[in-house]
Amino acid sequence: MKDGKIHIPVPKLPGLQPGQQAVVRLTAEAYNALIRLSNESGVPTKKIASEIIMQSLDRIEFTIEEAE
Repeated sequence: MKDGKIHIPVPKLPGLQPGQQAVVRLTAEAYNALIRLSNESGVPTKKIASEIIMQSLDRIEFTIEEAE
């Protein structure tokens, strides 16, 4: 490229239409925590996971760690 940088194209994942559902894979630890929250509250896991994600969007910041 003309800017002297190496550009690596990354495909953008398609979004879903309203009413469609997606599958998200969790670690065993995260899944167990989600189940615990659902069991304690009676709220479905789908709702808990969705709320956690939506409420945390503005709190996430990605940083690049330098190699030591």
